[in-house]
Amino acid sequence: MVRVLIAIALTILSLQAAFWDDYEIFAKYMHYETNYEKALARAQKENKPLFMVVVTDGCPFCEKLMDRILTKDYVREFIAKKYVPLIMNKERQRVPKKFLRPFEPVTYIVDPASEQIVDEIDGYMEEEHYLWHL
Repeated sequence: MVRVLIAIALTILSLQAAFWDDYEIFAKYMHYETNYEKALARAQKENKPLFMVVVTDGCPFCEKLMDRILTKDYVREFIAKKYVPLIMNKERQRVPKKFLRPFEPVTYIVDPASEQIVDEIDGYMEEEHYLWHL
């Protein structure tokens, strides 16, 4: 009986840990755009900066960012109120060249009128440091 309970607990933990490994599931659940042009047009229309996260497949730091910071209710609400959120996977999508870095995740705050990067958060960092940029 103990072995069965341990197996069930490990299965649940592994499923939870792997839940955000697909950016499309994250985007759908969190209401992020996945297309740069569409997100940019929306940002221009709503007169809000673009909140853009670039990830790759199998990136543990990308998964940590999505799971530990971006899914928190107060962070999600803040981002939705202040920005138009966008997530892109550079292995599956054509990400504009100026947003490509040799590492992931990278978060950008982009002015929708000029498409200039206002702020850039490189890699994963602890929540208080990450949120300082927002």
